[in-house]
This record gives sequence, C-alpha cells and structure tokens, in this order.
Amino acid sequence: MSDQHAQSDSHDTRALWQARRRICGTLLGGLLALRALPSAATVLREDRPPPYIPTPQQVVDRMLEIAQVTKDDFVIDLGCGDGRIVITAARRFGARGFGVEIDAGLVAKARALAREAGVAERTRFEMQDALTTNLAEASVLTLYLGPDLNERLMPRILGTMRPGARVISHDFPLGGWQPDRIERFDVPEKNFGRGGESVVMLWRVPARIHGRWRAQIEDAGATRSEEFSISQTYQRFEGAAHRNARNSAFVDTRIDGERIGFGIVPDEAHPAPRYIDARVDGEVMTGTLRTMVAGSERRLPWVAKRISERPQLRAATK
Repeated sequence: MSDQHAQSDSHDTRALWQARRRICGTLLGGLLALRALPSAATVLREDRPPPYIPTPQQVVDRMLEIAQVTKDDFVIDLGCGDGRIVITAARRFGARGFGVEIDAGLVAKARALAREAGVAERTRFEMQDALTTNLAEASVLTLYLGPDLNERLMPRILGTMRPGARVISHDFPLGGWQPDRIERFDVPEKNFGRGGESVVMLWRVPARIHGRWRAQIEDAGATRSEEFSISQTYQRFEGAAHRNARNSAFVDTRIDGERIGFGIVPDEAHPAPRYIDARVDGEVMTGTLRTMVAGSERRLPWVAKRISERPQLRAATK
C-alpha cells in the first residue's frame, strides 16, 4: 500500500471513530452531568475505540417501517454494529442486506446473529470503510452516524444511488439536504435505559435534472420543439421554458425520485396553462404534456433531452 493510500485509510478510519464518538458523547452527555459515569476524558480516550451504542430495536423497527422496506429491497447499513438493522430487514420484511462496520468483533457478532435468526443467506457483513462503500446497489440506506460523516457521505449518496432510493437516518441530519419526512418519538431504551427522544429522518434520492433541456412535442402529426432550463437544489427545483427571447416560469414543481412534474405559466404562444408529468432516465425525460383546448383537456406525447449541464438562467420569470 502506498503512503498516500495509507494516509487516506487512516484519515477515513479516524472519521468513523469520530462519528461514533459524537454519538456516544450525545448519549452520555446527560449521564456525565449526573457524575454517574467516569469523566468524558476517560470514557472517550483517543487511544481506544469508543463504546458501541446500538440503535434501540424500537427505532430499528420504525426506521424500516418509515422506509417502507419490502422483500424487493436491498438495505445497506453503514456502521452496522451488531447487524440488527440488516437482520431485522431480512427477518421481518424479507429484504436482502449488507452491513459495514469497522470493528472486527462486531462484524463477527453480526454474522453469528444472522445465522441464529436464519437469515444468513440474505445478509452479508464486512469490515469496511463507510466512506468508500459502493452504494449503487442500495434501494435503502440506513445511518446512525454523526453529522460530519453524514455530510461527507452526501456526494456519494446523490451521485451513485438510484433516483427513488430511500435514505433514513437516526438522530443526525444530512447537511443542508432537508428531509422529506421527520418523525420524533420517545424511546425508553435510549440513554442506557433512562429514555429519550429519537428523531428519524427520511430522504428520497432525487433524479438529477439540473441543466438545459430540449423537448419534442407531438401534436396532430407535427413535431415542435421547446427549450427549458432547470436549476435544482436536492429535491427542489425552479425553471422556465424559453421561447422568442421570453421566459415562462415553472409553477407547481415537484420531484419524487425519478418522477418529475411542473406547470408552465401561460404566454402569448400558449394562452392556456400547460403541465408536464414525466419520468427521468439519465439524460432523457419521457412523459405527457397536458393542456386545455376549447375547454377540453389534451394529452400530448412529450420527450426531452438534456443539451447542457448548465441552465440558461437560475431564476426565470415570464
């Protein structure tokens, strides 16, 4: 192994320990204040691994329920500990799963528990770095890591996971990416049996739609073209259609995984509102344009291709 690779592995391993220390510090804070435990300097010494804090089973169950895990899912758990999330996903929902952990003892324990639960054939556990784990196969990603490590994972999540894949985190957010759903509930098992509140956050990975697009609309045997630009921030976007040096803004925008929808403000060329509902597949969107003509709704085939990664304008108005 080269010195450069060795330094990188060392840095990533430290990041994982720091994330676990952050969780430990959060959970131990109240107890330390009561002086019921040794000092923080003793509990979280730099020369030994921090204690493993498992996700309470009540939280595990709710995370998987909120993510709507089914037998068709492949669940990846980063920092899997004793494997309880992956094992529960396989046992309760019939899913397949992969757990990543940096503690060899916990990896061995997870494998043993999977055998005891009768789900060893649908689960796998490896000693591996969370920051380099291939996430492309995951339809569900579960996290109980610190906010710093979560934020470092975001580019991999958004860049490699399929649109529509679910990401669910216990207690810690994903940087500035706002969750699609947040649920808070009391957990008696938390804080070493003293109880506490857990926060579970769900995100759906959005299709990447930022850029400039050219659409083709089939209408009465003729084909017409129209260009539009989209500026995207996670699962929110704004945009405008371009025609004759004018911009007609998007309204009622929505994106859910690979599905996208938006309306286009009427203009002189199109005095009636138009609405697009489409599916995104990489560089192509395919769907339907709906509009009103003489009081009746018309549905026209609509296909758009990305022609540039850079939109023509960020904020577009009529």
